Amino acid sequence: MTDPSLLAGRYRMLERRDRAGTSWRSRDELLRRDVTISEVPLPPPGPSRDRLLDQIRAAAGLRHPGVTALHDVISGPDRLWLIMESVEGRSLLQYVRADGPLPAERAAAIGLRILDALAAARELGVHLAAAPDSVLLAPDGRVVLTGVAALGSTDELRDLGSTLFTAVEGRAPHTGPRPAPLMAGDTPLAEPVGGSTASGPLAPLVEELLAAGPGHRPDATSVRLTLERLVPRPAHGGHGEPGVGGGPRRAPLLAAAAAALAVLLLGTAYWFWPRPTESTTGATPVALPTAFARTPDPCALISAKQADDLALDTTPTKKNKECKWVTNDSDQPQNLRYTLWISAFGFTSDEAARRNYARFLRETRERTRTDVGATLTHVRPVEALAGIGSEAYRDEVTNGLTHSSSVGFRAANLVIIVQYQRGVPEDANGTTGEGALKTARWILERLSRES
Repeated sequence: MTDPSLLAGRYRMLERRDRAGTSWRSRDELLRRDVTISEVPLPPPGPSRDRLLDQIRAAAGLRHPGVTALHDVISGPDRLWLIMESVEGRSLLQYVRADGPLPAERAAAIGLRILDALAAARELGVHLAAAPDSVLLAPDGRVVLTGVAALGSTDELRDLGSTLFTAVEGRAPHTGPRPAPLMAGDTPLAEPVGGSTASGPLAPLVEELLAAGPGHRPDATSVRLTLERLVPRPAHGGHGEPGVGGGPRRAPLLAAAAAALAVLLLGTAYWFWPRPTESTTGATPVALPTAFARTPDPCALISAKQADDLALDTTPTKKNKECKWVTNDSDQPQNLRYTLWISAFGFTSDEAARRNYARFLRETRERTRTDVGATLTHVRPVEALAGIGSEAYRDEVTNGLTHSSSVGFRAANLVIIVQYQRGVPEDANGTTGEGALKTARWILERLSRES
């Protein structure tokens, strides 16, 4: 005889895990193991339902220690019941409510584990909820994401900013309404208290992650680099919750050794970091505003006459943050055909711009292939420039068919990348290098007129 208290004749729902009654602590009577069951309303038939089902199918194939596993799905006429792995522990929100804020280093360690889980999910096309109420701190050392984000409304990195803010401040930031995850086995997020200004070492990163405009938020690579600076080595938790209770304190001798190593590395870095010289540009620095309220349109950073001076069509094409000009005469031979790209990135602070400028510089130095896999050869080592914005670098590369010169520079809270390319394997007369520098100076002159 069928037991009416069992879902699908197998799963016994024991008690609610959330106030809304959509998540249950349950028991799989067949396999004799604990599970969590989440109830998900089905949208009407159509694209929204199809996208939801695609997300759930993809989530079924996701196996990662930082994500609750999806074991089974029970389908009803207007809803689904998702049978999830049961993970003991407290959400980050519950933890800080009970025990208070976390140190920035421990919050950063948790943030890195969240990034790992998000990256693994993204490879399968799954978008996870990374908000304070869906990040579970388990006694066995895991940091676990317990929910797939609501379709069409997820911003994983902004959710991460909310989580980091909650970790270090002990309260949720005021970022506006946030849709609940599809699979959440935790306490609903409380009404935010106060604003969203954080304090301490994580404050600049949190501010950027919580920025209202997506264009002002950093990418996952920048976030990871910032968090890694606060967590120089993987966190090894002792007893209790990972990155929260922490392990034993390092001995003073070990700390002193680490400090000495840091001094040594900084001294070594001085000799290998590209150093600016006035002779590389021959230009007097341009006075710039201390901050830019908006990110400029890259297509408006040079004039039609200036584009013509570079043998380019005066009508560019734009894609995202990048603007592209091509040679103004397609009948020209390949060695007289040029292409110019200008990209503009705006950040909420000088510090954020400095971090991203450093990332662009590092990626430029390490790049050995084009986007299509062709081998790139650096004609000369990447060198720093003086007289171009707050800081700048120059690079020249060839792929055997074209020669390209790039100038990247920071102007207050902006980072601008200029790339000027010619259809020759070797630019013996320095046309591309001079063109890239000239363009950078034009842009600086344009920016100096910003109020």
